[in-house]
This record gives sequence, C-alpha cells and structure tokens, in this order.
Amino acid sequence: MSLTFKNISYSKVGSGPHLCFLHGFCENSEIWEELIASLSSRFTCIAIDLPGFGKSSQMAFGSLTQVANQVHELLVAENATHTIMCGHSMGGYILADYMEQYGTELRGAAFMHSSAMADSAEKKINREKTIRFIEKRGTKEFFSFFVPGLVAPLHVDIAKEKMTPMVSSTPTSSIIAGLEGMKNREDKRAVLSQFKKPVLWLLGEKDTHYSKDDVYKMAALCKLSQVSVLEDVGHLSMLEDQKKCLHEVQAFLNFVESVSGT
Repeated sequence: MSLTFKNISYSKVGSGPHLCFLHGFCENSEIWEELIASLSSRFTCIAIDLPGFGKSSQMAFGSLTQVANQVHELLVAENATHTIMCGHSMGGYILADYMEQYGTELRGAAFMHSSAMADSAEKKINREKTIRFIEKRGTKEFFSFFVPGLVAPLHVDIAKEKMTPMVSSTPTSSIIAGLEGMKNREDKRAVLSQFKKPVLWLLGEKDTHYSKDDVYKMAALCKLSQVSVLEDVGHLSMLEDQKKCLHEVQAFLNFVESVSGT
C-alpha cells in the first residue's frame, strides 16, 4: 500500500510486528521489495522514500538528525515506533542517529552494509571532491563509476540493470545534499554501547566501503550482536544475493523475538 505523510512517500504491507526500512544513498524504497515480499507474511513492513529520494524527491534532504526526526514523526503517526529498524548504508547512518534519540522505543536495529562511525578525514575530502565533480560535470559520469562500485565484480550487470533507473531519477540537489549530510555526520559509536536491544551487522565480503575489522569493533560495543559476513557480495546484498540476505535477516528477526519474548 502506497501512502504519504507530510509529503514523505512510503509503503506499508503485511501484518504482525513492525519492521521499518531506510534505504541508502541514491536509492529508494524499491531496494527492499524482494526482502519485504518474503517478510510481510510475518511482519508489517514500512519502507520509506527518504526526503529527496524516490517519490519523496520534491522534498529537501536535511541533516541526518532532521531526517531521523521525520522518520520518527511518520512512525508515530502509524503507531509503529515499537519497531525493528533496518538501514542500508546511508539509511544506517540515519538509524544510528535515530537510536540516539529514540532508541528506547526500538526492538532492534539492523545495520545493513553500514556503519555508526563518522567519515574519516580522507573520506570527507573524497565526498567534497565528488560534490565539486557533480557540480561541474553533472551526474551521468558520476553514476558510471558509482553504480559498479556498489557490488562485487561478479554482480556488476545486476547493479547496472537494477540500480541505474533508480539512481538516474534522483535529483542532483538531493545527491549533493545527501553527500553533505553523510560528510557532516557525527560519530555514533557511543550510542551502540547504550543500546540494549539486538543489533545486526550485515557485511559483504567484497564491500569496499567498510572494513571487516571496523564492523567487528562496532559489534563488540553492543550488548547483543549478530555479525553476518556474506561471501561474494559487495555493498548490495538485497540485490546481489537475495537468498543469503533474507536468511541472515530472518535469523536476526528470530533473535530479536527470542530476546523480547514476542
């Protein structure tokens, strides 16, 4: 079911306990379709087009804190704040901010190819260079190297087929605002040690965005963690290997339910 809340577009399907899905940079809620198709028989799945992206593209993408607040307002309106939240890449950065503000309401948190760390100095410089590149040369050339870099070499064709229409529809202003938001985000590792619910860390073995060591260090800060490393997968397991992704997410959801007793 396609819905709108304060110009934020989102889908809501299924029945049962709530799951909330936050997509990554230059994506939209369609990235979760296959996963939701399998999970909606057990859960009420809410997938949000974040401000500036997808069908919410007419809105401005602000700071990650602002977006986290907008997500919370939507979930309050849906009576769905007692949820397990899944964030992919940039969506995971928003999840970390959400945990800091509203973590007591969550049942669990899933960082899917994501991090609670701030950008390194080098990465901040690279994001700034990307912004200047897009301002000067537009998005087409940016997408030509951005999309293949999201996946393991084995899955480049899948990425081009599935991701190109998605990223190409993203307004340039949203791309730049997203890069600024990610560049300026604060480190949220302290939040992890304060969060008492289960946390999933899902990582592709071929993901060049985050090191395995960093992911294990973040997992060690959590009270309850599941770390899942997927072979022959890059940054987009939801597209690269849907079966493996679903298996690990289902294992995590079972973990959350066993801990919460629901």
